[in-house]
Amino acid sequence: MPGTHEGTALVFPHLPQALKPFDTKPQARKLVEADGANLVLLSFKKGQIWREHHSVHPVVVQVLSGAVDFEVKGQILQLQPGSPIHLTAYLLHEVRATEDATVMVTMLTGERHDSARINLDGVHAL
Repeated sequence: MPGTHEGTALVFPHLPQALKPFDTKPQARKLVEADGANLVLLSFKKGQIWREHHSVHPVVVQVLSGAVDFEVKGQILQLQPGSPIHLTAYLLHEVRATEDATVMVTMLTGERHDSARINLDGVHAL
């Protein structure tokens, strides 16, 4: 199948400053629901925890700024910018911020969307 110039590219602003954690817990925001994937941004203050949970879709988790301890299958992985992790659907995991941190979760939904639903100022489409 040949490629095409039809379609959309979404360009995001600098995300580590896009969301601030709440005083008592991390903040999460679904930034976009797009063709094949949803993007969720998490913002943590040092010491905040996103307790054990799972996703119904496979996910890729990547730290954009700061650092977190990522617990999965009884192991604690120290995630920093540049070291993403892929999880299968329903796999339990927990996130603890060892520094102020911004984390991006890409939910691999496989869903079709005719146009992206965007929940963040400063995103523009090409």
